[in-house]
Amino acid sequence: MTATVRPVRNALLSVAVLLFLAPPMASGQQLEDTVPFETIVKYMFGGPFEPGASPVVYFVTDRREWKKVWKLTHITFPARPPLPEIDFSNRMVLAVFHEYIGGSCNRSIQKLVVTEDGLEVFVRQTCLDCPVQPANVNKPIEIVQIERLEKTIRKKDPKLVVELQTIPCKPPDPASN
Repeated sequence: MTATVRPVRNALLSVAVLLFLAPPMASGQQLEDTVPFETIVKYMFGGPFEPGASPVVYFVTDRREWKKVWKLTHITFPARPPLPEIDFSNRMVLAVFHEYIGGSCNRSIQKLVVTEDGLEVFVRQTCLDCPVQPANVNKPIEIVQIERLEKTIRKKDPKLVVELQTIPCKPPDPASN
């Protein structure tokens, strides 16, 4: 064999061995990529008052959109805090306007994952399991900053995945009085 054929053959053999040793992907299995995020604000109640409103997720990619979402977030507030600065050249904002939930519950983003189907937003809803429930309702809003996602991902509707967690109420300990 010539000296130029041997390295090519060795490279092809190495690739074949790597492909053979790679774990197979099950049919329908998707590749996932976790997206780190930084919370900008999190409120127990905010946004417009819309009875029966479904959750809404906004991808914010420029300052003009950011001003609109910030204003919408604080529409029921007596005063709006200053708009946080975002470098939209390499960052973007994800705003999650949750639906109405019981007054003893809260929602919080746990993880963001990019899949072949788009962005999945994993949220934990934590509720107190008490005999007497507060009469109020919450409409949480959480706004996070993330690295700028590809346009193909932003075009797809994000999927909210809600995990429910119940925390039992503990009666006050009479010995502590």
